[in-house]
Amino acid sequence: MTHALTLCRDALDRLMPMHLCLSDDGTIRFAGPTMRKLIPQGAQQAGDVFVGTSSHAQGCVMSLIRAAVAGQRLSLRLRHHPQLVLRGHVVAPGFGTLLLDLGFGVTLSDAVAVLGLTENDFAPTGLALELMFLQEANRAIQGELARFNRHLMLARQDAEREAHTDPLTGILNRRGLLAALRQMLDPRDGQPFAVVHLDLDNFKQVNDRLGHPVGDQLLKEVARILGRMTRSHDHAARLGGDEFVLVLGGNWSCQTLDGMGMRIIRGIEQLSPGDCKVSASLGIVLSAGYGPNDIDRLLADSDVALYASKRGGKGRVSVAPQPVDCAVRPHQGP
Repeated sequence: MTHALTLCRDALDRLMPMHLCLSDDGTIRFAGPTMRKLIPQGAQQAGDVFVGTSSHAQGCVMSLIRAAVAGQRLSLRLRHHPQLVLRGHVVAPGFGTLLLDLGFGVTLSDAVAVLGLTENDFAPTGLALELMFLQEANRAIQGELARFNRHLMLARQDAEREAHTDPLTGILNRRGLLAALRQMLDPRDGQPFAVVHLDLDNFKQVNDRLGHPVGDQLLKEVARILGRMTRSHDHAARLGGDEFVLVLGGNWSCQTLDGMGMRIIRGIEQLSPGDCKVSASLGIVLSAGYGPNDIDRLLADSDVALYASKRGGKGRVSVAPQPVDCAVRPHQGP
């Protein structure tokens, strides 16, 4: 037994919000509420709304639609939004009409973004809602992953900063200094610089007479003096104990470095606590002649220059403008 089923327009709108009813000649008769959002104002023919999805199918939209009545797959592209592809099927209910039911498929997320569609624009039983929910869940997950990655990056940066920082003075430690020198000796940088190796004179008597808290405070004050001598591309480091290093970018003359070193010494001497007469000895080496693998030699040569200041009576500056000859280095060990 065959039963005829007649649906009113309201029922069609609720069941198939993206349906489109055409006359045999392609004239638009009516459309579902979501489909109406896709039809440009003034459009009267199917060809005003759609084009074929391939170059050879351009201009024969009704041929594609009629072929779909016979069972072929229907695939159309929106004329005014060619990035959006609709797929569906077609039936011929009679009375010289064709009824299309279309969906966005994989271009759903683009359609939602371009056309401002919401879940109310789709049938509750359609897969479009499931796809929208999955995409929303995916966006939420991606957002959480992005936040997690940002937190991880910040935590890694904090860990690296802590690993390169002297906890007492807040300036670089030895590891941080080596990293800075490695970067500045990179041939791609190619910028000259000076290494200022500093050791406090008579610091031991501060700890012995006044106690380690006073000595620690003095080290902090020395670090502040050195910090005032640095610019954004310079570095100040504490190697340990009362030993410090400045790395100063730029072309320096020996005379300028000697004057700057004496200003550092005078500033440190003014910090002397109680009756302890604290001063500093400086050894300075220029980067000319050193390569990317010469960090140890560079620091050793600055130590040689520092040793020359100590041996010359302390409280003075020794500048070695070229790599120091190994013969003049202080004897190490037996």
